[in-house]
Amino acid sequence: MKHLLVGLLLLGSANALAWGGRGHDTICRVASFLVKEPGLKEYLQHKPQMMGHLCNMPDFYWKSLGGDVGKLGNPTHFIDIEVIGLDVKDIPMEYKKIIADFTGKPDKFKNDGTTIKSIPTEFGSSWWRADQFMRIIAALEKEFSLSSVPANFKEEQNNELPYNKIAYQMVVSMGLMGHYVGDNGQPFHTTADYDGYATGHGGIHAYYEDAVVGNFDGDLDFLVLKEARAMKNPAFLKPATTIEKMKSLGVISNKEISKIYKLDPIKKKSVLTKERGMEIKTAAEREPAIVAFKKMKPMIVTQMARSALLLANLWDTSYAQAGKPKLGAYKSYKYPFTVDFVAPDYLDASEKTAEEKK
Repeated sequence: MKHLLVGLLLLGSANALAWGGRGHDTICRVASFLVKEPGLKEYLQHKPQMMGHLCNMPDFYWKSLGGDVGKLGNPTHFIDIEVIGLDVKDIPMEYKKIIADFTGKPDKFKNDGTTIKSIPTEFGSSWWRADQFMRIIAALEKEFSLSSVPANFKEEQNNELPYNKIAYQMVVSMGLMGHYVGDNGQPFHTTADYDGYATGHGGIHAYYEDAVVGNFDGDLDFLVLKEARAMKNPAFLKPATTIEKMKSLGVISNKEISKIYKLDPIKKKSVLTKERGMEIKTAAEREPAIVAFKKMKPMIVTQMARSALLLANLWDTSYAQAGKPKLGAYKSYKYPFTVDFVAPDYLDASEKTAEEKK
């Protein structure tokens, strides 16, 4: 019974986080120093701590809400590509097309006659989630153009001033978007075997993203920033659209899963069995995380640097699309301790209804 309970807990939580709180915080802090747009750079250089906090919002505060928020939000953190049986590079860009083409088709990962009941739940949607926040920010351009920039100290501190409200919404959306860009750079968020049980590496997800990352010293931000600045015109920044850029990074991330497995210091492989229709998981036995850290450190730094660089690129793009507002004029001390959940807007009405009924 003990193993059964442990297995069920792992089944429900293994795909919950991507880099853990520290990793997401690092990616978004670093991105704050990689942006190139002067007006945005001037603002963010004073806000890396806030961006790191916002980038963790979807994993901590939103997931604590449970209920419909969890049902709609949790699957937006990943892409389980094997479910539909395509290579990452061949996945269509239109989410509604994926829903139309693969709902009701065999689950290629399980390969046991099971059919796909819900693409949003079983396949995920992290690429489209990042794009959603890009669109939210771009839509603020008209509102900024109709609002007056704060003209004095009193207006700068007025949280009810229209311009300040819009600026706040923009910065919050940037931070939330950062979470999903970070997810996409973590290889185990691009595979249906997100915790390694199909290959005997069960328990790898949390071990890699949290236990191993926890062995970094206080210079993690510096190492990631240095690595990102050394990347010269990487391929994942070249595509024209947000979804294409996320896809390009996803291809790179997915290919590195096999490399991580080679570095995984397993002493005894994991076991996955089925009993009374339930999967019972016994995690692999491993050396302490510090052993893996010595081997995995360069790879983790590179993966976080890629996400930080892509995030800075998307922040620059979204800032330009919003009309390059004068964020420096927004000097309120309002802090986004918690922000309201933002539901996915790219699902068919029928899919939303199905999710809300579960």
